[in-house]
Amino acid sequence: MSNEKESNFESIFSNIKAQVDKLPLSGKSKSKMMDKLSDLKELTVDAREPRIALVGRRGAGKSSLVNALFSEEKQLVSSVQAGTGKGKWLWYPSEENKKIRLLDSRGLGESEKPLEQIENKTALEQLQKEVEAEQPDVFLFLIKAKETDARIEEDLQELNKLREFIWNKHQYDVPVICIVTQVDELDPPYYKQIPFDANPEKAKNIATAMELMEKRFKESEIPLLKIIPVCTYVDFDETGKILYDMRWNVDEVASYLIDSLPNEAKIKTAKASQAISAKKKVAQKVIMTMAGIAGIIGLEPIPFADMPLLTAVQALMIMAIAYIAGREISRTTAVEFIGAMGANLGLAFAVREGVRSAVKLIPAAGSVISGAVAGGVTYGIGQAGVAYFIDGNDLSKAKKVFEDGKKQYKKRAKY
Repeated sequence: MSNEKESNFESIFSNIKAQVDKLPLSGKSKSKMMDKLSDLKELTVDAREPRIALVGRRGAGKSSLVNALFSEEKQLVSSVQAGTGKGKWLWYPSEENKKIRLLDSRGLGESEKPLEQIENKTALEQLQKEVEAEQPDVFLFLIKAKETDARIEEDLQELNKLREFIWNKHQYDVPVICIVTQVDELDPPYYKQIPFDANPEKAKNIATAMELMEKRFKESEIPLLKIIPVCTYVDFDETGKILYDMRWNVDEVASYLIDSLPNEAKIKTAKASQAISAKKKVAQKVIMTMAGIAGIIGLEPIPFADMPLLTAVQALMIMAIAYIAGREISRTTAVEFIGAMGANLGLAFAVREGVRSAVKLIPAAGSVISGAVAGGVTYGIGQAGVAYFIDGNDLSKAKKVFEDGKKQYKKRAKY
């Protein structure tokens, strides 16, 4: 996120927070609002690059997974000898363009000297040095599909030692995702079509490999977020253009990676990821947070006093969704998009105040309906933003999504 964009996010959030502080909310509503604002700050103002540590035996495909996740060939890949020597934190895709913080580690269980120069005697010692300096958000533990029945107890023991080391240094329990790589090499060897589990025999062998890894992790008492079988094979030319693409289940890795990260690392990860599913998952997190805030604001009984506050909430939401999609827009552009949806705030709130008047004999019911209207409009705007910025639909399609979103909100929203 550029410094200017960070400043815009912080400025709008400060404006929202200042206005919220003036609202005469009840104790319960105040508590819910503070929780939502905390999430909002983490997602936007505090947004940072994720710190992802990849570990596993040499040749397990750590660098290939990075290439597959982000559709660029940026990491050293060696098909024979241990490629990565010095375990080190790297900026992806480069020092000049910092998007992802990656711990590109030496492989565990090495018997040969890596191609790159090393500083410490063992992979574990080097990794401990790196994670002491920077705490990883998540471990991706990689294992070849054909090696899941080999002795990997030592590998998992070293992973456990590393997790314990981080807990002692940072008091953080690092989540682990297990990636079973190179599933295309499982029998039958001739079947190289996507999806690989469409072949019954290969599907059975993939399932067996996953069951073995689940058993190994359970025996090692390592909490596991998910086991995901993948093929990461993708070939690039000298310019970085993809020549051959046989990636499978890489989007699922991106999706679970998003789940494992703290709020402050979600937006930048989603932006860097090529997986639309990952982008949408974070966008929905933003939308539900904003709709929740809007719903609570809608309960505020002072007519029209909350219009500027809701404007700011909805504008920040659209700016965040556009950012995830790779576009950095201004607050003015965000408000123009909201207007293009037909969600013009003057009309929306005239309708809302009309609802209040119609039920003025039952004040409590009026507040609930008003909260639902404010939350529903915000939720619909957010869904329209996803349709337009992430899915690439035109404004007419986005308008339809906006109307559908308002109807869906009552079933999904919880204050």
